[in-house]
Amino acid sequence: MVGNGKPHHARAFLDEQKFDFPLLVDPELRAYEAAGLKRGLLSSFNLSSAVKALGTLRNGFRQTSTKGDPWQQGGAFVITPDGKTLYSYVSQVAGDHPDLDQVLQALRKNQGKN
Repeated sequence: MVGNGKPHHARAFLDEQKFDFPLLVDPELRAYEAAGLKRGLLSSFNLSSAVKALGTLRNGFRQTSTKGDPWQQGGAFVITPDGKTLYSYVSQVAGDHPDLDQVLQALRKNQGKN
């Protein structure tokens, strides 16, 4: 996993989420740019992101303080050690997330092949 914050953000995220895997940070956003991930005001604030924000509020989720680059959108990639991309998803706007079942399916597809 690659985040765009600083090392202390990564440690806090791993502690909070109870994940047990490496989390790298890329404050200069080089990996994000190389992956073609979107960044900017219009991908952060628009009608689609407002609708997604309302939906998350209705479901009881609240955003806490911003960590990392607030204008950088994310994505999800499952890449094998030999460089083959098994899954790719580029978030178009804030609140646009991949289907986690598809991410997990791609991870399982490569399990035991290393």
